[in-house]
Amino acid sequence: MSFLARETIVGLPLGAVCVTACAGSGKTRTATHRLWEVRQRMKDRHGIVALLSFSNVAVDTFRRDYYVLAREKVGSPNSSSVEIETMDGFLTANIIRPHAYRSMQAKRTPYLVQGHEPFLKGQKVYDGSMPHPTASLEVAIDGGEFEFTVNFGYSSVAIQPTEAVKSINRLGAAGAYTHALGRYWAIRTLQEQPFVLRALARRYPTILVDEAQDIGPVHQAILELLIDSGCQLSLIGDKNQGIYDFSGATGMFLGEYGERLGVQSHGLTINYRSVPAIVEVANKLSGRTDTAERTVPSALSGAFYIPYKNAEKDKLQGAFRSMVDTAAIAHADAMILCRSVEWVDKWRGGEKIQGQGAIKAFVNATIFRDKLQRYDDAFRFACAGITSLLADEHGDLVVRIARNDALIDALSLKRMIWKFVRDASLGLPSGSLIADKEWHQLLVKRVRALLRELESKYALRPADNIGNKLAKKALLNRPIIEMPDLASTDLATFHVSTVHQVKGQSIEAVMYVANKEQIRAMLNGTDTELGRIGYVAVTRARNLLVLAVPDTCVGEFEPELVSCGFKKAGT
Repeated sequence: MSFLARETIVGLPLGAVCVTACAGSGKTRTATHRLWEVRQRMKDRHGIVALLSFSNVAVDTFRRDYYVLAREKVGSPNSSSVEIETMDGFLTANIIRPHAYRSMQAKRTPYLVQGHEPFLKGQKVYDGSMPHPTASLEVAIDGGEFEFTVNFGYSSVAIQPTEAVKSINRLGAAGAYTHALGRYWAIRTLQEQPFVLRALARRYPTILVDEAQDIGPVHQAILELLIDSGCQLSLIGDKNQGIYDFSGATGMFLGEYGERLGVQSHGLTINYRSVPAIVEVANKLSGRTDTAERTVPSALSGAFYIPYKNAEKDKLQGAFRSMVDTAAIAHADAMILCRSVEWVDKWRGGEKIQGQGAIKAFVNATIFRDKLQRYDDAFRFACAGITSLLADEHGDLVVRIARNDALIDALSLKRMIWKFVRDASLGLPSGSLIADKEWHQLLVKRVRALLRELESKYALRPADNIGNKLAKKALLNRPIIEMPDLASTDLATFHVSTVHQVKGQSIEAVMYVANKEQIRAMLNGTDTELGRIGYVAVTRARNLLVLAVPDTCVGEFEPELVSCGFKKAGT
């Protein structure tokens, strides 16, 4: 493998390329400029160059950067013949929606379901002893054969392929699919309708995939079909940031792709994101020897560890706040990271989730709006609640809203739902109200009014049993959000997130709150998923990294932490 500067990789001849890159090496810039260069080198050849990634945040960044680049190069040929999309969005637009209905034997355009739609209650798959929701099926590939499991809690059960396919076909005949089943139908469509595969490879002669360490076996199977049909595939990623082992994405495809005949293999080893002290820690954890481009700033910077007690969250956040202030970093540019959603709720000061079905969705919308100020999530939960109150034929409403479906005037509908979510005085009630009495009474009245308006303006017919769906079962005689939490400023100072949610981001100051197992895995290196999660948390930080270590084990880890480049906070 050769290690080249970004500009050299961008200017490589047309063909398959594999780029392994360190954290903060400018993968986004490299991929964006490579996309532009490939499009120009194709000149008048027909076809679209696709750049695919695995998150909407990454896609939005690519689109913004690419079209800024395009404006700078006005007059260049073929500047618009590109497509930037998520991997699943690409499959949906090019395979599932236009073609999968034939393999599904459906009489309508396929649509995505979230799993809570009422009609799914009758869609079951049997494991030999008991039924499970078909929508909970997970799909894997091993040796070219599909494997099926159903996950519940911390366990999973294998489903016989014949039983799984029978249930999937029954759901597919209704035109419905889940995220996992969408990939399954994409493969079946390409296998059963070879003309679709040929047309797709001709339409997209070159595909670039960012964050390629996140390619799992199912996505790999689709890409392999395209390669076999003549598509030139290029990958860029960092196997040390592969944190989706649970989906089969181990980084193996990225690691081995560069060894294939005809694939140019190169690397990026300069970290443009983090200060030298953080790059030193990252190198020790990963075994790499990357170089820091940045110099040491005059304000506080570097990698630190700090002991904490579970019962003293406010004290730990206060210490982090003091370090952030000393580093001259705005609180909005600092973040607390945790391993799991449960830990995120804990460090946010999580609320007890109330209600069932549609009511539970509206409760979540209230919490995200009033407590966490995450209005996009509040809107998402409200859409889910509203959809569950509509007739079965509107089960794809969330998808139609997301893709701005002109047939239902999705932009106008978005504004209506957003108005309902935003306005606590006329729409979604305040979380400070008693849940089972005040909040529920107002919610039912306002939701019914909203449903009447949706039917009148958009012909969205309500379900028949609205009363049952809006029952106050599992609501408590207490506010959805306790008043002390509403008044608290400490817990709301920093955004709290999982490591998975911020992968790909650059954050000025990071505090990674970890337990003993997570710290042990991080210090052991990047051979395990848990170790890589720690590595990703470390490499998000630009100027300030704080590792929160339980006070019960700080003495055990102290020598290793110092050896890795961490300093004790306050020294």
